Amino acid sequence: MNLSGKTVCVIGATGGIGREVSAVFAKKGANLLLVARKMDSLTVLEKELAPTKVNISKYTCDLTDPNSNESLAGKIAKDHKNIDVLLHLAGIGVYKNFPEISYEEWKASMDINVTSAFYIFQKLLPLLEKSEKAYVIASGSGMGKVALSGRSAYCTSKFALRGLMQSLSKEYKKTNIHFVHLTLGSVLTSFGPLSLTHKKRKHKEGKGYLEPDWLADHIATKVEHDTLEDETPVYPRHYFSESKKDIR
Repeated sequence: MNLSGKTVCVIGATGGIGREVSAVFAKKGANLLLVARKMDSLTVLEKELAPTKVNISKYTCDLTDPNSNESLAGKIAKDHKNIDVLLHLAGIGVYKNFPEISYEEWKASMDINVTSAFYIFQKLLPLLEKSEKAYVIASGSGMGKVALSGRSAYCTSKFALRGLMQSLSKEYKKTNIHFVHLTLGSVLTSFGPLSLTHKKRKHKEGKGYLEPDWLADHIATKVEHDTLEDETPVYPRHYFSESKKDIR
C-alpha cells in the first residue's frame, strides 16, 4: 500500500506509541485523523507534525463513555468518505493483585482496551468498506496470550481483545478489510505502573523493551508492504522469560 494520500485514523494518538505512529505515517504522506482524550495534547501533536504538510483532523473522545464513542464515530463519518488504516492504540494498564482492583478500574480496563475497539470498529465499517484495501490494527499484548499473577484486569481485557480481532479476521477474510492483532511485548513508554524514567534505567540494565519509534516504523513498513499477518507478534528479546519473573 502506498501511504501517500491515504486516510489513517489513530485512536490514542497522543500516547507513547500513538505519537510515534502518527509521526511515521505523516512522514509517508498519509492524511491523519487523530483521536485522543484531550484537545490540548492533540493541538501540540498537530504542531509537531505541521512540517509534513499532511491534512490533519483532530477529535476528542472519552473511550470509557459510550456516548463519546458514538459522537466520535458520527463526526468522523460526517467529515470523511473513507478510512484506509484504522489503528486502535489506546490502552490502560491496571497491574494490581485481585483484591485490590476496584470496579472502576476493572470497568475502565474493559471499556478502553476492548469495548471501545468493538464500538469504533463497528461504527466505522462503512468508511473502511469504501477503501480499496483497508487495515484495522489493534495493539494487543503478550499478556493476552500468557497470563501472569497481579494482572488479572489487564490480562482479561487483552485476552478479550485478541479474541475479538481473531474472530473479525476470519469473518472479514474474503473482504477488503484486514483485521490485525498486533501482539506487543514491553514498549519503552510511560504505559503501566512504571515511569518512563524507571523503564529507561531497567533498559540500561538489560531489560528488553521495544523502542516506540522503531515499532512505529515497523508497523508502517508492514502496512506498506502488505506483510501484516492476522496476528503479528513483536517482542523484545527475552520477553516471555523476563515476564515470567513476575516483577512489577
